[in-house]
Amino acid sequence: MKCGFENSADVKFCGNCGSKLGTLAAVPKFEGLAILHFTGSIYLLISLIFNALVQASMIFIIPYLSSGLLGLYAGYEFYIGKVGKWLKVISALAIALGLASTFMLFLLGLEIRGVVGPAWAIFLINAWILWNERARI
Repeated sequence: MKCGFENSADVKFCGNCGSKLGTLAAVPKFEGLAILHFTGSIYLLISLIFNALVQASMIFIIPYLSSGLLGLYAGYEFYIGKVGKWLKVISALAIALGLASTFMLFLLGLEIRGVVGPAWAIFLINAWILWNERARI
């Protein structure tokens, strides 16, 4: 549709300019990746606000904040179907930071016998799905 004319769905050529009409390719959606990114990011940001262990050291604050913000951005881009090489990089960085920081906190919680859940599993699942979908992104 070069001229902008509204054609019916069953025609092969434009009724105004005569150019051949193509079929629109479906935009791939990655709702699963988007939801995992949103879940991990929200968990990290809430932990940053309420968890005293996270607030105690910049070793946790910087990766929690970075992964949370990058994850929100990647989740939004996956949700709208915008994909590309840089989104893979941003997504992988968000996952790596989230996995490393939550796993370190998990190990610390085991050491002090605190109640710290395995939030790193969210990022591990997210990494596995990103790896499986890498050809489509």
